[in-house]
Amino acid sequence: MNRLAFHRAMQLVIVLGGCLFAHVAMAAPELRVFGVDEEIETQIRLFVGEPSHDSDRATRRFIEDLPETTQRSLAALGYYSAEVKANRSTSRDGDFIDVRVTLNDPTLINSITVSIQGPAKDDPEFMRSLVDIPLQKNAVFVSTDYEAAKAQLIDAAQDLGYFGFDFITNEVRVSRRNLTADVTIVANSGERYTFGVIRYDQTIFNEEFLERWMPFREGEPYESSLIAEAVQNLQSSGYFDSVRVLPQRDPRYGRTVPVRIELAKKDNNLIGLGLGYATDTKLRTKLTWGRPLLNRFGHSAEVQLELSRVRQTASVSYTIPRRNQPLFNYFAIEYGLKNEPTAENKSFLSTLSFQRVRRLSSSWQESLFLRWERERYTIGDEDPVITDLWLPGVSWSRTRSKGSPFLQWGQSSTIQLLYGSRKLFSTVDLYKTKINFKYIRAVSERNTLITAAQYGAISSNDFARVPVSQRFFAGGDNSIRGFKYLDVSPRNDDGVAVGGRYLEVLSLEHNYRFRDQWSSAVFIDGGRAFNNFDEPYSVGAGVGIRWQSPVGPFRLDVAMPVNENVEDRQVRIHLSLGPDL
Repeated sequence: MNRLAFHRAMQLVIVLGGCLFAHVAMAAPELRVFGVDEEIETQIRLFVGEPSHDSDRATRRFIEDLPETTQRSLAALGYYSAEVKANRSTSRDGDFIDVRVTLNDPTLINSITVSIQGPAKDDPEFMRSLVDIPLQKNAVFVSTDYEAAKAQLIDAAQDLGYFGFDFITNEVRVSRRNLTADVTIVANSGERYTFGVIRYDQTIFNEEFLERWMPFREGEPYESSLIAEAVQNLQSSGYFDSVRVLPQRDPRYGRTVPVRIELAKKDNNLIGLGLGYATDTKLRTKLTWGRPLLNRFGHSAEVQLELSRVRQTASVSYTIPRRNQPLFNYFAIEYGLKNEPTAENKSFLSTLSFQRVRRLSSSWQESLFLRWERERYTIGDEDPVITDLWLPGVSWSRTRSKGSPFLQWGQSSTIQLLYGSRKLFSTVDLYKTKINFKYIRAVSERNTLITAAQYGAISSNDFARVPVSQRFFAGGDNSIRGFKYLDVSPRNDDGVAVGGRYLEVLSLEHNYRFRDQWSSAVFIDGGRAFNNFDEPYSVGAGVGIRWQSPVGPFRLDVAMPVNENVEDRQVRIHLSLGPDL
């Protein structure tokens, strides 16, 4: 290599080395925080940001400002007396900016003054919003809690129609010497707005009928939750394909809020199809045809057919909405046929029922009914028997839940009482009670427990003449999984299941969601249909898989009896589709 080429090579090496050195010099030092836990360290890092790598001068400025910015971030958490030191250190491990924090004692809330002026101070519903504001005396003062308290008051005011709500005073006085904070919030609610004219954008019903579904009237105090309730009522009515309830806030309407309701009618005919499978019943199908709107008075009708190897049913129902809250208050007439030929018994049942349904307090639904039943049944090889029952009765039901599509919590309860007497043209005297209860609780994000209980009892002066359809049997999908359909029952001398006076069934299930829409299940069911209280329980257990479909969980269960004295220990499969409650 000649001398000229050598000098050029050395110049290139020097230039490249200088660029590399400049790059290393410009690399941002790493920020390290000492003296606090991980949660507070995260708050500090979010507040102060990352060290600059634009220039060494920018880095020095960052370090100079670091104690003050760190103290501001700690003040937001209530640590107004914290001490902060920052310095830069360089070692073989790298270039660092070290922040060393001494928190000292936090600032505690010494007093809280929240005062509401205007009409809202006499409004119990608004004043309830003050009870659970996230500020407590002697607690550490956290600025986000203070802002959340103000936001909570604003939200309550907006929800209840105090649209002129405004803060007169909102301040926090902090004593760094005493480490105390005095919070003062004074607000004027302004006048409460009322609902204005309600306009319906549709040509199907007259306004008088639609007003039955509305939880508010023109001139009543505004409340946003009533808008949501109106949407739910109209959507659940079965008449409409889409519902929009639009409050019209505008200065030209003064202190009223007109409401425009846009409705799109459902199809004239609605058809539904359900499928299921179990080892004993084999494939079962359910076909539903509904006419949600028969006339301008909101009458509706529905026809159902259900077919399986062990049961065939057909029913037609006619519903007449009542004046107030028709979704929960209506009259219904239903006629049905049910043929249930099991391996041991045969039953053909005709029913006609009239019921009045109404909504009670706490979301309970009450049904007062009168049902006529004529049944022709055969038990084993005995001669056929025909019975007539006129059964006045009452039932109460309630379903509540939280969370979708996976329930965080849910509960359903049903209680039914009915009575039959020979003085009221029934074949036999009887009193019957049946109770169903189901409870769902998500114990974590992926783990859910489901418990269920059934209880029933019959009192009769001649139980031998109580028809088969009124007696209690257990076993099958919705009873004791792993046992044959309706096979758990007292038996006659020929070993034929004849049904019992009493019913007890308990179930416990654990679901684990291992993927977004998939869950595994383990369960145990136990129960008995019996006449004597010393009869043993039948217990079945198994495993299953769940898929969260758009119409509810699809369930596949495999179960078998665990009792040692059970002769039929066949593994049984149960398929079902539908809501958990």
